[in-house]
Amino acid sequence: MNILGVIPARSGSKGVPYKNIKLLESKPLIAYTIEVALESNLTNVIVSTDCQKIADIAKSYSAKAPFLRPTKISNDQAKSIDVAIHALKKMEEIDFMKYDAVMLLQPTTPFRAANDINLAIDIIKNQSDFD
Repeated sequence: MNILGVIPARSGSKGVPYKNIKLLESKPLIAYTIEVALESNLTNVIVSTDCQKIADIAKSYSAKAPFLRPTKISNDQAKSIDVAIHALKKMEEIDFMKYDAVMLLQPTTPFRAANDINLAIDIIKNQSDFD
């Protein structure tokens, strides 16, 4: 089963602009999510962002950021499902790979372990009634 991990990180935020790259301890907030995602059993991990600066930081932590997200799905009204679908379509074009599932990993929830992600993957793999 091929599972695409998508870390959505737009630059705009009403409360804290560029919050995804603000430092938490000594690292940008997004780095925590990237690190555990890369340790997990996800097939591929990407950062979906509308900002080259965020993409560059993501790449410095070994994540892929192969495209910039369009403005129309990078605003306050954008839905996570639209971000996930966009990322899935773009990655299937780029990698020529068919993904069976997408896991959205919010960078504003940095305190998860790779095992948490792997347990979620196991649930998906073991449930035949998921579509």
